[in-house]
Amino acid sequence: MQLTQKQESFISRYLRDLALQFDESLTDNARERGLRQIQAWVYKELEGLPGSSISDEDVLAALRRASSMARPAESSRPGTPAPATASKKAPPASEAEVKPVWLGVCAYNADRFGVSPWAVRLATVGLGLVTGPVAFFCYLIAYGEFYMASDEKERPTINFGQLALRAIVPLAAAFALRWAAYKLLDLIAYGYVKAFSEPFPPLGKWDWLTFYDGTIFFLICASIIPISILSGLPLANAWGHSLKRLAQALVALYFMALCFGIASMLVGLILDRVQPYMQ
Repeated sequence: MQLTQKQESFISRYLRDLALQFDESLTDNARERGLRQIQAWVYKELEGLPGSSISDEDVLAALRRASSMARPAESSRPGTPAPATASKKAPPASEAEVKPVWLGVCAYNADRFGVSPWAVRLATVGLGLVTGPVAFFCYLIAYGEFYMASDEKERPTINFGQLALRAIVPLAAAFALRWAAYKLLDLIAYGYVKAFSEPFPPLGKWDWLTFYDGTIFFLICASIIPISILSGLPLANAWGHSLKRLAQALVALYFMALCFGIASMLVGLILDRVQPYMQ
């Protein structure tokens, strides 16, 4: 089965609109599972159509059937595309109401320059591997330019409350972890001085956290900020949830680095104390 980009955009837009109608009490996993079930059902319907060519109307008809079948009252019947708690109300799927999906920065620039979207995506990934966090900021700027250049009727609605929450929480967590780590280091130093009545010793390579934490923290924040902002924007194919998890993973990675740094300093202190007895 081969769908055109326009037909894929119909499906993507329908799934994104349906995700906005989900019950707020559902977890992210439940939301994604429901979307995957509906998407698989739509593709199965299209694959079962006779002939090798699928028209736009065939896709829209499948979406209309999915819309009527994705209601809570009917979702317990065999063959329905969504679980019972998937959504409050499925969005309509008529051609007049299904707007072209906001495919994303790469697809937009691919159409703009007349190249394959995959070529632009691969170039973007390559840029990210070379420049690191800089690529995320470039992508965010390109996203804003794309948004402003889009027709107002086709622009997806930005939930600014969600955007602020997604942008602030991971960054605040990173700051809180750094503050707590340095308070713990100060407590360890204070306890050492009180216990042994001597100045805190230089630990050299064992105290690498003190020397490199500024660089590590800068790189983590430089990555978290654009990723968190992007996760709060209306991205195609539910990419916002994936970026949200990526930002959370970066915070967890920074937490692990702090733990290893503190553990390294403690090992250095122990070795410093036992070294005179080992000579």
